[in-house]
Amino acid sequence: MTAADDGIVEGPAYMGDAKHVLLTVQFAGAPHAPDPAAIYDGPQVVVIKTDGTTFPNGDAWKCITCGVPVAARRDANPASTNEHGRRVPDGAAWLSLDHPQAFPGDTRLIAGTNVVDCGSYKLVDEHCTPDRIRIYPIRWNATADGSGPGGSMRELRLNPDGQHLMWSHMNATGADIDQHGLVGKLRFNPAPREGLPLAPRYELDDVWILTNTALPDFAPFRADAKIPDRMIHNPPKGAIGEARGWTRDGRNAVGMGMPESGNVDMFITSLQSGQSRRLTSAPGYADPILMSPDDRWFVVFDNRTVDRHMYYGAMQGIPPLTDELTRMVMLSARYGYRNGMRRFFQPILIDSRGDRGTYRGQQLNIGDGAAGSPSDPNWNARADPAWSPDGTNVVYWQALVTAPDCGGITPLPCPVSNEQGGRHTRLMIARLPSRAPLAIGRKVTPSPITVPWGTRYLPGAPMPKRYPSAPAGKFTMMGWKGGKAAVDIRKAPNGRITYVSASYADFTDDGAHVINGTESAELLGAGKDTRIVWHSDLRSSGAQIGTKKTSEPGGFVITPLGQPLEGNLVTVIDGKEYRPPLPGS
Repeated sequence: MTAADDGIVEGPAYMGDAKHVLLTVQFAGAPHAPDPAAIYDGPQVVVIKTDGTTFPNGDAWKCITCGVPVAARRDANPASTNEHGRRVPDGAAWLSLDHPQAFPGDTRLIAGTNVVDCGSYKLVDEHCTPDRIRIYPIRWNATADGSGPGGSMRELRLNPDGQHLMWSHMNATGADIDQHGLVGKLRFNPAPREGLPLAPRYELDDVWILTNTALPDFAPFRADAKIPDRMIHNPPKGAIGEARGWTRDGRNAVGMGMPESGNVDMFITSLQSGQSRRLTSAPGYADPILMSPDDRWFVVFDNRTVDRHMYYGAMQGIPPLTDELTRMVMLSARYGYRNGMRRFFQPILIDSRGDRGTYRGQQLNIGDGAAGSPSDPNWNARADPAWSPDGTNVVYWQALVTAPDCGGITPLPCPVSNEQGGRHTRLMIARLPSRAPLAIGRKVTPSPITVPWGTRYLPGAPMPKRYPSAPAGKFTMMGWKGGKAAVDIRKAPNGRITYVSASYADFTDDGAHVINGTESAELLGAGKDTRIVWHSDLRSSGAQIGTKKTSEPGGFVITPLGQPLEGNLVTVIDGKEYRPPLPGS
């Protein structure tokens, strides 16, 4: 494996026997053909034993996709970028192989936008040799006449029934970028007559977009149709954002939503009703997640163990109004939940009722933080976690902070890896010995999936425009449990929000966090001089005692991508002060 921080290329996932884990790794340093070792090059899917045994050759791992004949993979979907956003080297014939996931029966797996098939043999069987492997592309038809290549897909997640698929699609229209989750049913077509490639492939039928564009209760904010000058803040519904997978019974979607200002959290959403239930509520950014095999627990990667995001997200109970303009500070490459390629995620185990009260689950790799230890804060979790089918183990991977996100002008010296070969990635297993093993081999009976609240996908039609942003005008917005806010929203002729302000008076949505004061954000300038001026003078009481204030009179000025330009934003909660992270920290 390469020693760089892309030595692991997203994953892992358990196989159905609870003894093997699939992982996509990036090989490096292989000799040129005809040397037999030339097949160990670039991203490949390997399977790793977790029970201490070995394969017949004495290794604890086996490469599944290495050495597959060209004829058996020539029509597979290629990788245009690896999952870390770095371009594939010129001339490299790399395939799309990220996030490997086994189908029930363990004879096939999805990897990237391809299906790897070993016929009647299990992928771990010694008879599953490269000459028996076939790699088929997955094609999502995106044209009315069925012509051309398929639509772009990312973050594919296989339903436990082995027949349905969930994925995300990035939709860009001019300067507007949106992302939709979709679901569809996989079908093998051995001899397609239209579209590319004209080769055996998997296709997707009965496709639904997990986005509602019509019902008013799916909009975060809307004007009250009955009371003039009244704005309604709806509870999250249809909270998918980036689709993150399925509940283990295969009936519901897991996705991301933004329920309060400065926070991204995980939700379970019913595919039948669109009702969303919040799973995480600690201040911060939650993303990769997987439910346990019995849906009674979940593991989520979350940055709740660090404070870098708390300057904008620590005060809870604020509706995400100014976030219409300021949300990119959360996603900023240097000042949000990450620093360049470095995420600050750690694996958190939480029961299915989610965060509540003082309960915040438990960090799986808690420890003294010693260099190189499982709890070393310079090693951060990366997508995705994986539960063993018997519910007694969780596997995940970590990446070590790497230049340019450390060293040089940054305040953090680059740590030295103590892993074999100086690798900057490593695969971890957390064992849960007090848990009684669940029965493995549980089957989810396939049944048709419809999404009545979603949008049926019509090939060739444009992706739906998500429910409109908050309406323009001056409104009064009532808290769900008390108080109110005076809201002022202004828009440009093209419909883009340019100004948001809110004045809160004993505002509370949960009856615990009470907000008073004012906050505003304004979009100014054009082109490279575009900036957002953020003013905040908020006070919280009840569950939190604190303030959220910008420097005045100029406020906190940021770029549209969330990079601070001037001024400051300081939040104090229960006596603890939070400021933006230092550049490069």
